[in-house]
Amino acid sequence: MLSEIARRPPGLAARPALTSLRGRATRRMGLAAAAVIVAAIVAGVLGTHGGTGAASAAEVRAKLAEGLELGESIRGEYSVRTRDPGLPPRGVRRSSNAIPQVRMPSRFVIGADGSYSSLIIPGGAASGRGVAYDATTGIETWLISGSSGRPIYLRGSNLDPAFFTRYAPEAQLAAWVQGALADRSPPVQEVTFAGRAAWSLTATFRPGETFNEIYGARVDVVVDRETGLVLRVVQYAYDTNRWTSIASVRNLKIGEPTNAGDFTLPKPRGVVERRHDYGFRRLPVAAAAATIGYRPLLPTNTLGRTLSDFAVAKTSKFPFPGIPVRRDIASARYGRGAAIITVSTYRGPLTDLTSLFGGEYSETVHPTHGPLVDSVAYLSTSQLGGGVFAAFADGLLVQITAPSAGEALTIANSLRATE
Repeated sequence: MLSEIARRPPGLAARPALTSLRGRATRRMGLAAAAVIVAAIVAGVLGTHGGTGAASAAEVRAKLAEGLELGESIRGEYSVRTRDPGLPPRGVRRSSNAIPQVRMPSRFVIGADGSYSSLIIPGGAASGRGVAYDATTGIETWLISGSSGRPIYLRGSNLDPAFFTRYAPEAQLAAWVQGALADRSPPVQEVTFAGRAAWSLTATFRPGETFNEIYGARVDVVVDRETGLVLRVVQYAYDTNRWTSIASVRNLKIGEPTNAGDFTLPKPRGVVERRHDYGFRRLPVAAAAATIGYRPLLPTNTLGRTLSDFAVAKTSKFPFPGIPVRRDIASARYGRGAAIITVSTYRGPLTDLTSLFGGEYSETVHPTHGPLVDSVAYLSTSQLGGGVFAAFADGLLVQITAPSAGEALTIANSLRATE
């Protein structure tokens, strides 16, 4: 539809199709965090206060989960710095995420109701680009590059509830760090970062480990003690003594009032304006079958989250080129903020699943309960951007996203056809 859109906004993940862009992003390690500050600042900003007994890694992981569900507004600035990791040592595979893919400094706001915005800070070629979503109106605005050289201002309506993506850098960093610390228990130190009490952890990954390919040889993480928000991530691609990317969140402000202007991008002069209707309509779950021709598959175990959005579409297409039209879609969102769970189903061929999701960074899984038993199913193993589950059963493609792979599989095993 919008063939003039040349590419996704620099530094921002594109809104993915449920079994296409999201699956493809998972395979390519697409949702990642990244970078900031100079090496001299790295050494000076952190002042250690106390030993390793301040907290355990498990306590920090639990606090990270709380940060994902923080019921207050968050404002901050994301800054990034990277340097060339060079060639990997002989016999060592190049780390997929040695250099961050979110490379642009930005200002972000996350609303307590699920609204968000992320705007690239002026100063470079991509200045002014960004994305914003207002949960009260259901309108999403983008400012993106066009093939004509003129920016495109895209205003989307009737969005898919399951197309929540963690645009704001803070949310991306949190999901990324959760993956890095998933099975690690490194010592924890109490530190101060940018005037805030924090915890500092270092995790190392040996060559040959899957995590080494994803995160590099070493990752240093700083987590805010009060909120569980991630304040800094430093990556080391091949040498544990040479950093290759540093990401940090500064000027963090929590609980400040927000307004509609925070979640709508201003429209600059000279842009090409486009509007797009994604085709979703909000209606009761019990009425969905009359539109899509089948009873939606929804979880009986929502891990404590309540249904926050549900919609169906007879057909839905994207304003971005190369994404196939989907048909007879039912999508649900549970919870709010960055810790949401989404469930989506639509009619499509098995090739959609195997070509776009099955791959190097996924594994075949076997659901043990419900309608997906004996289905073809995959689970993300990338550790980036939370857990992604996808399956094909009785002509339906099913996709689930959750903060972790384990949660996504739990949701899959609890799916049932609604009455």
